[in-house]
Amino acid sequence: MHRSLCRCGTRIEMKTSWTQANNGRRFLTCQRRLVAPFAQASLFIFLDIFIDTETVIFLQQNGGCGFFSWCDPPMCPRSVEIIPGLLRSKNAYEEQVLILQKNKKMLHVRIWCIGFVCGLVVMWIMKATS
Repeated sequence: MHRSLCRCGTRIEMKTSWTQANNGRRFLTCQRRLVAPFAQASLFIFLDIFIDTETVIFLQQNGGCGFFSWCDPPMCPRSVEIIPGLLRSKNAYEEQVLILQKNKKMLHVRIWCIGFVCGLVVMWIMKATS
């Protein structure tokens, strides 16, 4: 189990990297890890590079904490090769499901409208014949 507070007193969070090199790999980081200019950018800017002592000192001198630690071991080369393709396939299928759900709703509306119009026509014919 990891500590819940960083050495700077800020809460430590567990996050997941979704970068190409570390897909699905979990890490611990302090909320103050990135300095203000970098905080606007993606948190994953520094994840795929080795954070050396100079980088930590730079972050600390500029208001950041610099705490970062991997929870999971590095991915094997085969996983790094396969996982991105699987995620792309999964995302493509999810997008297709959303499109099909939208089309299903449109079909329900069309069927209801056709039924309503048919009912009006039947009522008009019955009124005209009586």
